[in-house]
Amino acid sequence: MTAGTAALAVIAGLFAAATAARANGAFPDEFSIHFPANAPNRILVGANFGMMASDDGGATWRYVCEPWVTTGSSDPLAVINVLFYQVGADGAVLANTTDGRLNRSGDGGCTWTRSTGAIDVGPVTDFFPSPTDPSFAVAVTTAPTGSSLWASHDGGKTFPAPALYAANVLITSVEIAKSPATTMYATLSGPDVARLLRSTDSGQSWTPYDLPRVNGVLPQPRILAIDPEDGDIVYLRLLGPPYDAIAIATGGGQSIQIALTISGVFSAFARGTDKTLYAGTPDAKLYVRPPQGSFAAPIPAVRFRCLGQRIGTADLYACADMFQDGFSVGVSRDAGKSFQKVMKLPELQGPLTCAPVQTACAAHWARIEVVLTADAGTPPPDAGAGTSGSGKGSCSSIDAGALAALAALTLAVRRRRRL
Repeated sequence: MTAGTAALAVIAGLFAAATAARANGAFPDEFSIHFPANAPNRILVGANFGMMASDDGGATWRYVCEPWVTTGSSDPLAVINVLFYQVGADGAVLANTTDGRLNRSGDGGCTWTRSTGAIDVGPVTDFFPSPTDPSFAVAVTTAPTGSSLWASHDGGKTFPAPALYAANVLITSVEIAKSPATTMYATLSGPDVARLLRSTDSGQSWTPYDLPRVNGVLPQPRILAIDPEDGDIVYLRLLGPPYDAIAIATGGGQSIQIALTISGVFSAFARGTDKTLYAGTPDAKLYVRPPQGSFAAPIPAVRFRCLGQRIGTADLYACADMFQDGFSVGVSRDAGKSFQKVMKLPELQGPLTCAPVQTACAAHWARIEVVLTADAGTPPPDAGAGTSGSGKGSCSSIDAGALAALAALTLAVRRRRRL
């Protein structure tokens, strides 16, 4: 077994067993935020105890518990966790889980089914539904021999063979453009490999582009976003510890420029309706790049878990640290200069009102309601899982030593914080 194959085997095991979360947009963290295109007043937030939903623009919130999402269980404890959520063009929700599965809900989170097919060969390490075609989605699996990219033509329910693309290194991310809808990108990471792949025919053929080093360090690349108006522009995260960088690829990858480098890590990114770029950090810094401009010095903000904006609006949403920032979800109407509370977790009104969730999540809600209504000034005990000895509550992570050992083949995984 080669060193590269051995590392891939380690990675496959880590993804199958880890309880570390990784939100799409390249950032493993507590939350992600989504704005379903087919429901202008609906906001979804992926949290480490389930998925929260508002159907009135953030005025009121309910949730579906993580045990129901991952295993169809009414258990008050989550044995399997969600790594991250994504939302399709028709509002269908896909969830990647720590046991390597991909689960899907086509009814707003009320019921969930397992995606099947060729993706059963290995843990699903990334996935992305088309932002325009509700029938098309792609998923990445990782095995000891490498990574494979699979396509679904029924909205993520099944992923038949053959693979769209296979590599003997790690496929770290994949996304599909909004326009043109046949354009997609993927990133590769491996020994001496940091590469962007581009396809203009829905994955039938690919063109590779090597990515630049970050202060001399070969980065671990991930796609932050494809520009929603121009499929030839891609925003990339190039993680090369101790540095983190944002790069902009234009011409479909023919030109790649690093736009911002920091010593530390980014934890959130958004491309605004007016083409402004926002990049946040977990230590409460917000970097802003105006259209046709450059990133300015950071401004003080919240401790970012996510950033997002519904295209066509000016409201910039952020997930924050409830105990230090005073809210869980906030909104800025002045381009990030200030954020106001939208919701704090204790304001959750319970499980979604549909019967399956009301029944399945009753015990889970009884457990976390006590925690969420506790003194918000003190971080509460774990509400999403049990004791570390049981394997349900371990805030496991891949530490710096493991990251160094796996080098560019690993994804940057930070601790999955529990409520």
